[in-house]
Amino acid sequence: MKTIKAELWDKMQYLFRNYYDRMVHCVLYYDGDINERLLKQVLIFTMEKVPVLHSSFRANVVEPYWAVEDYTINDVLTVRESKNLEADVNAFVCQSIPVESNVQMKAALFKKDGKCALAYIVNHMVMDGGDFKYLTKKIAENYNKLSIGDTDLEIKTGSRSYDEVYSKLTAEEAKIAKGLYKNVSQVKDEHYFPLTEPSDADITRIILKKVPADTFEKFKKIGKALDVTVNDLMLAFYCRSLYEIGMYGENERLTIPCMVDLRRYMGSSAGNTGLTIHTGFMQCSTERKGETINDTLIEVLRSTRAGKNDPYMGLYSLPLLKLAYAIFPYVISETAIKIGYLNPLIGMSNIGILDDNALRMGSAVLADGFMTGAVKYKPYMQLALTTLKNEITMTIAIRGNDDDEKTVNRFFDMILKNMDDFIILNKSRL
Repeated sequence: MKTIKAELWDKMQYLFRNYYDRMVHCVLYYDGDINERLLKQVLIFTMEKVPVLHSSFRANVVEPYWAVEDYTINDVLTVRESKNLEADVNAFVCQSIPVESNVQMKAALFKKDGKCALAYIVNHMVMDGGDFKYLTKKIAENYNKLSIGDTDLEIKTGSRSYDEVYSKLTAEEAKIAKGLYKNVSQVKDEHYFPLTEPSDADITRIILKKVPADTFEKFKKIGKALDVTVNDLMLAFYCRSLYEIGMYGENERLTIPCMVDLRRYMGSSAGNTGLTIHTGFMQCSTERKGETINDTLIEVLRSTRAGKNDPYMGLYSLPLLKLAYAIFPYVISETAIKIGYLNPLIGMSNIGILDDNALRMGSAVLADGFMTGAVKYKPYMQLALTTLKNEITMTIAIRGNDDDEKTVNRFFDMILKNMDDFIILNKSRL
């Protein structure tokens, strides 16, 4: 039996099974047809070049590993004509791949009236949002090559080790980074999103809302004039809406962990690693809500700019996790990490831009789409953002009931109102 080493983040994501479903999700809607035969060829190439995608996870008590498994393309890809694209897509992306499955990625192609939807789910243990975006672009790129008879397909296949993140640091920088034992998860914030208690009525739901292109364009233009990033603006809208929907005291401290792509430290060498996880996080803390959205933004900027000025932002705790896994057998190290790790009740992840040109599949043009992270279990919640064609899609993926979905949609409306308030308050910058 061929095996693959379980890397540090593979183990950590397995530990996170207690908090969410471990899946990352992507849905892409196309105008035009996608050729089933070419797509199968690309997916087979991908699975063969990246064997962890057709492996099962073995949680060995001493040292976990991946066991490479046999598979067929039917284990990976579902293709069918659809009567209701939305219903078929939703049913597909709301499933979870068991760790003992022989494949860790699944895709589905649903076709209807000259349009189609291409959906993916991947075990988060295998890769993060950064490499998930890379994977979807590579599938499109390789599909386009095959469509013109070019068989020189490519996908990266290097090391999956977490310590590749230090590869572009100087010797002195790497020494400092490898000594950052501070446990950043210990910043305790007991504020939670107001979901109902867990019940048998709870099901997996990926709830989404679009930010209109006009709204996005306006607050982005104002942000540029103020030298404020879109991410900081979204954090401000998010934080203020959390104060409002959570009914937190206006002068209470609120801390939101934000995902950080650690490939920023790797430069071009990030393209030489295998599909894996290189994600850390930084804490954004606001001391108060503030009278206006501008006041909330000032609170956010005070926190995020301090984080951004730290040359090791996102690298904290990695040495601590490495130490725990190095000195204990796996079953003990997982218990030890559970004791020291505080999973954040609320978070935000800006996955970034989905490039419609890079995701074009032959003559099929990308019309819409989104990507989101794992489905959280109560009381945990995370807002995920993707941008496509100058529209932001906000997603919150939870296991909840109809009342929870209503609460999430009400929360989205609050975020949109805070965007509008910001535009009105700062209209002189337009």
